[in-house]
Amino acid sequence: MKTQQLAAKIKEIKMPDEMQDRIISRCYKTSNLEVENQTMKKTLNTFFRRTAVVAASLVLCLCITGVTALAASGQLKGFFKDIKNWQGAVTGTAYEQATDELEVTILDSTEELTISVTMVNPKVAPYFTIQELGVENYEILDASGKVVMKGEPTAMEKVVDGQATIIVPAKELGTGTYKLVIRAFVGGAKAEQPLTMSGTWEVEFSR
Repeated sequence: MKTQQLAAKIKEIKMPDEMQDRIISRCYKTSNLEVENQTMKKTLNTFFRRTAVVAASLVLCLCITGVTALAASGQLKGFFKDIKNWQGAVTGTAYEQATDELEVTILDSTEELTISVTMVNPKVAPYFTIQELGVENYEILDASGKVVMKGEPTAMEKVVDGQATIIVPAKELGTGTYKLVIRAFVGGAKAEQPLTMSGTWEVEFSR
């Protein structure tokens, strides 16, 4: 299978356009470099050798660009994305579409909100590297859907067996039915830059 055919297969996978372009670009660069290093003999063995190199390059490209999981349907889940400054230079990495990879439940809502965050697959990237976890961005909505509170980043809490218990400030809320909407978590590890994990997590509660 030629590189062009592999690129066409990549385009069939549902993913953000930016990520799709990056994968295809890196596949072309990697496969072209490897093929040029092979002996340019027009034999059957050379043909199979080049095919194997291109196929291996595709796997390498997928790993480099952070494709960590595909659902049975082929729908891309969470993925890494470069953070760039105004000059276009890469200054860090974020993780997006993590909604289905973290489960959120409210343990207590009497004063502050005590939430439990569970990693669905704690042994895969990026979760196996995360030692601490906190809420980076959240809102609280009332029963009518009005935002009644916008929260600041919470304290970082230790992750144990793929789970963390986090305190979300909410003392000023009165009695009633509310919805906690989290837009991003942040994970930390020793000697590593904090990683923001974006998604949408919604949990209803009453007090």
